[in-house]
Amino acid sequence: MSQNHRRRHTQRLLAAVAFTTGLGLSIAAAADLTVARAVDADSLDPDKTSTTQSLQMTNLIFDTLLTMSKDGSLHPGLASEWSVSDDGKAYSFTIRDGVKCHDGSTFDAAAAKARVDRAIDPATVNPDRSLWGPITGTSVDGKVLTVSMSEPYSPFPSFLTGIQAGFVCPSSFATADFKPIGTGPFKFVSWTRNDSLQLEANADYKNFNPLIENPGKPHVDTLTFKVIPEAVARMAALRSGEADLVEPSLEETADLKSNSDFKVYAAELSGQQVLAAFSWKIKPLDNPEIRKAIGMAMNRDAYASIAFEGLVNTANCPVAPNLFATDQELCAGWGVKYDPDGAKAIMEAAGYTADKPLKIKLLAHKLAGWDQMHQIMQQDLAAINVQTEIETREVAAHFDHMSGENGRTDGEPFVWTMGMSGVDPDYLNFLWKRPGFVNMGLNEQVDAMVDEQRRLSGEARAAKIHEIEKYLLENAYTVPLVSPGWGWLMASTAKVDGFKLGFMVSLLFNDVTVAE
Repeated sequence: MSQNHRRRHTQRLLAAVAFTTGLGLSIAAAADLTVARAVDADSLDPDKTSTTQSLQMTNLIFDTLLTMSKDGSLHPGLASEWSVSDDGKAYSFTIRDGVKCHDGSTFDAAAAKARVDRAIDPATVNPDRSLWGPITGTSVDGKVLTVSMSEPYSPFPSFLTGIQAGFVCPSSFATADFKPIGTGPFKFVSWTRNDSLQLEANADYKNFNPLIENPGKPHVDTLTFKVIPEAVARMAALRSGEADLVEPSLEETADLKSNSDFKVYAAELSGQQVLAAFSWKIKPLDNPEIRKAIGMAMNRDAYASIAFEGLVNTANCPVAPNLFATDQELCAGWGVKYDPDGAKAIMEAAGYTADKPLKIKLLAHKLAGWDQMHQIMQQDLAAINVQTEIETREVAAHFDHMSGENGRTDGEPFVWTMGMSGVDPDYLNFLWKRPGFVNMGLNEQVDAMVDEQRRLSGEARAAKIHEIEKYLLENAYTVPLVSPGWGWLMASTAKVDGFKLGFMVSLLFNDVTVAE
């Protein structure tokens, strides 16, 4: 029996003794957990924000219609069952009986309809409206909500598991002043912007998320999120006991991993992927063989183990691990393998030597781990006669810059890195369908493939996604690097048990217990 299991078993026994003897024994005071983060939410309305920091908070207040397990399979949530019409244009969801919003109002099919209607209403100005798909209308028949589409949209059920699809209760938006009222594991208590946010456990909560073991009310009574921008100050708060859980810097994580007084959590189920891409419209990177040689020089093992402190894994697919149809072995067969000698031979055959190297820019953004990855990458490319100049910008400026760079057809060629996250491979459409993310769209063939996968389901859709991935990898339009690859790390004191990071770095506190 594990220590945690023994502790829970002992707690159950003590509780039973207290109940049967009337002695009023108490295991411990109900836990209050304090979490220190670098950045505050900008809104608690999931239809008004797209920042991860905000959606991490809304995901604690609002449940989702469906849920997703570790292997990427879909499971019930607020909906106990669901189905899709034969033509793929209508989804039906049976809403559970007895679900209550935090204010005591009933969450039923009519409430679910009101929530979807608000998300797609142009007046809402939802930044994630496109992710809801081509919805044309909603209807209710008893306990069943039906969502109609203008065309098949197979990513829809996966989307309904994600943090962008929290189901707010209608009482939240009954007035112009939005109130964060949901059915989730925690209730809103108070919020002082850029200082602290407090939530309390929902005593009536029933869990259906397969990532969570606790079937009912969270074990901790209150959650307090404090904004502490400086990493050093957050670590001081953790060490002093002011905070139980914090966002550490990547540099501090290596020390924490080796200290038994602390625990480190990485976003293994994030759905996040780091990719290298190319100025494929500009010579000589218009040649797939040159792109392949550059990919063959990239030592992904070093990026994962050194730059990211061993907290990430190498990746083979253009889609992140654990998502629908992702097959790392298949992708490994289609993509390039680390082979610096072979890469150098290709470059020399193309006329690029130590005396006459190919000169390119390596365009990157400033994030922990990424900076060292780019430095290692620069050395990797130098070894195959590719001379790089690293240009770094802040994240927003980087992507603004890339919109212009990816439109160029002449001038200095470049390699650049970017990341993507989601709960469905449909982000292939977002990235590669013209004009694509920051103008990285490819061609008519890819446009057709990424659109077609949306109209398919099951094995047929999986096969089409594999076809897209094979095309991207065999033509070396992209080189998958590592996953997850963001700085989404958490650290706690050893007394905290049961914390998890879910898909899209959601924060899962339902199973958390705090030892005395």
